[in-house]
Amino acid sequence: MHRAAPPGRLLMAALLIAGAAVALAPTAASAADTTVSVNLAQRGKVPTRAGAGFLYGLSQDGSGPADSLLQPLRPTLFRGGGARIAGHGWIGDGYAAGSGYQVRLNSAVAQARRVTAAPYNATYHLLVSDVWGADTEQPANTVYPCDNGDCTNWRSFITRLVTDVRASGVRVRYDIWNEPDGTGFWPRGVNSAQYYQMWNTAVTEIRRLDPQAVIVGPSYSGYNHGWLDAWVARTKADGTLPNVLNWHFGNDPAADAADAKAILTARGVAQLPLTIDEYLFSQQQHPGYLAWFLDRLAVSDVSAAAHAIWSDCCVAGTLDSVLWNGQPTGQWWVYRAYAQMTGNVVTTTNGNGMAVAATIDLAAGRAVALIGNQNGQTGTTTVAFTGVTDFVTNGRVRVTVQRIPNQSPLPGPIVVASADLPVTNGALNVPVTIQSGTDAYTVTLGAPLDAGDTGGPLVVDANSPDFTYGANWGLTTGVPDMYAGTANWSFVGGATATFRFTGTQVALRAVRDVDQGRMTVAVDGGAPSTVDNYAPSRNASGVVWTSPVLSNGAHSLTIVNTGQRNPASSGTNIALDRADVTRAAVQTVDGTGPGFAYGANWGLTTGVPDMYGGTANWSFTAGAAATFTFTGTRVALHAVRDADQQIMALSLDGGAEVLVDNYAASRNASGVVWTSPALAAGSHTLRIRVTGTKNAASSGWNVAIDSADVTP
Repeated sequence: MHRAAPPGRLLMAALLIAGAAVALAPTAASAADTTVSVNLAQRGKVPTRAGAGFLYGLSQDGSGPADSLLQPLRPTLFRGGGARIAGHGWIGDGYAAGSGYQVRLNSAVAQARRVTAAPYNATYHLLVSDVWGADTEQPANTVYPCDNGDCTNWRSFITRLVTDVRASGVRVRYDIWNEPDGTGFWPRGVNSAQYYQMWNTAVTEIRRLDPQAVIVGPSYSGYNHGWLDAWVARTKADGTLPNVLNWHFGNDPAADAADAKAILTARGVAQLPLTIDEYLFSQQQHPGYLAWFLDRLAVSDVSAAAHAIWSDCCVAGTLDSVLWNGQPTGQWWVYRAYAQMTGNVVTTTNGNGMAVAATIDLAAGRAVALIGNQNGQTGTTTVAFTGVTDFVTNGRVRVTVQRIPNQSPLPGPIVVASADLPVTNGALNVPVTIQSGTDAYTVTLGAPLDAGDTGGPLVVDANSPDFTYGANWGLTTGVPDMYAGTANWSFVGGATATFRFTGTQVALRAVRDVDQGRMTVAVDGGAPSTVDNYAPSRNASGVVWTSPVLSNGAHSLTIVNTGQRNPASSGTNIALDRADVTRAAVQTVDGTGPGFAYGANWGLTTGVPDMYGGTANWSFTAGAAATFTFTGTRVALHAVRDADQQIMALSLDGGAEVLVDNYAASRNASGVVWTSPALAAGSHTLRIRVTGTKNAASSGWNVAIDSADVTP
């Protein structure tokens, strides 16, 4: 917010797999433990990224920050109008269109031109009152619009502004007056007679000049039921309702939006889009609260919202202090995680001030949960996942937990856990011990790595969670000549099933018999192949189709009943038995083996009984670096997690570093601490750097490398 500010975690222990839970060591937490839930089976709307907006986040000419810092956040809303640019706007020019007015308008138009075009295609709210000059720095003797009942100059200003904006060819939305409720922007009284004169004059003139214009208001400094109710009633009566209903801040965006919708209904007004053009007070601008607010926006009816500005007003180009000296902060990484929440929003529940929002994206092969808190809560928050059927292979799913601390700058989220965990009856519990209430966290589910797998075929029954079925499928059990005794069948054309797997090839087994029809199979959305399941005699479990060799990684197989049959067949049934998945063998390389190279300040300890090969390569010197060069499509690094370990930084092929916190309350000498994404086949280099930083709970500064698992 462009005004003076008012006065004013995740510590994960060793991964201990028990059932389907990630057990975390207890801490001296001050808050009661709680549980939040994520139901991946209950899928709703496509994420709107409603919170990815910024008030005065750009440089004066709109060129900053760089696309490399802006595009990853996938912003949807910007708001500006040249506040505090020298010249005091229209009023500084003697209530006319001079250089003060022009420089503010030029800034807003340049910003809007950049962000309303591809690749952003965002919305720009033009702060009309800021172009006019009401930015809290206006002189004490300012003549406000419609003083003494005279709106002539105000009308002239609106006419000039709309004419100039239309001439620019840039589409903006008109946010008429910022915080008109007795603050430093509008001292003539909230919902006063003069205010309505000002508002009605602006709305009437804007719509006369541009009938397609989108008008935003009233933009109060907070959500106030009484003010808004009276305002809706009056503007409805005057015929000057906005196109978008807007306010700032508030306590809970979901509750405020529900109340605003109720006001519109009670007043007989058709529902309007809802926006919050400023959110987060200065003391709330940290990852924990930001994630909480974004989580609440995700389940609200708010269509767009903008991060407020306090310390960097108004053309610093820092995205409202989300950047620090041109580098990402913890808040930036929360927005980055928020942008990666794609696919469909799923049902969640909150608890004890902790909030979670989550999405599942089958195409991207991931489900992401963002965890934040309202009041600085600590303690253990258990994320209880249900409906976990996608991404599961051999009963396991990959779970990655990342901590986003309140740090400026922050090179990246800190990976505190990454492992393949068992899923029981579609459920998975991830308890997370939260040490700092200003941190945010993400929990990501994906296909398991199967680290340590020796490769070879994996047999998956067609009744396993890896197979999903649409309408018009049935299940028969107790079939003696089929694998696991189960048959999933359909005789309805168009009935579709999907099998998701990780590997290099798949062979599908199905019934061939005198009453079987034809089906199509397609890998990864490719061209379908037709398979005729008719046979003059029964073969209940034979291979009916085999894929070509695939790149090692996650794939999907789509099976569709065509509703057609061989002329010799007596039916159109298809019955699936199982799938055989060929997996690439994972090769484990000891930390002293080929491919590992260590620079200065590394030591070697041998005869360590709980480490692979009995060796530990270690360093406690900041800046010490090691590399591991390998050929494959994925790598998983094993390292010691213990009470005396510090934070290390990992990077692949010269890319951005990822921070991994090796602290744990109890020792796990050979667990996977980090796993790469899927890589292009070929040679790659993993760089390991000792950061010289540590978790506050750690008693030491060591980093100890155990081994690496390479997937060909």
